Amino acid sequence: MVYELAARNESGVTVRLLWDSARNQVVLRYRDERGDLFVTDVPNESALTAYNHPNAYRPRGDVVTAVSGL
Repeated sequence: MVYELAARNESGVTVRLLWDSARNQVVLRYRDERGDLFVTDVPNESALTAYNHPNAYRPRGDVVTAVSGL
């Protein structure tokens, strides 16, 4: 089961912080108005930092990760 911990939408950027209970893993989901999207696991202890500074956790390259249910 995936639970939403936090979400914000400002200046055309949507950031969601999710917790995947099956994996005991925090997941960051980012999307902007240009269609740029990434979904990435973040260290559980860094969840708030990742939420506040999502681009610091952006995967390198033009990788878009599709994650079912996120």
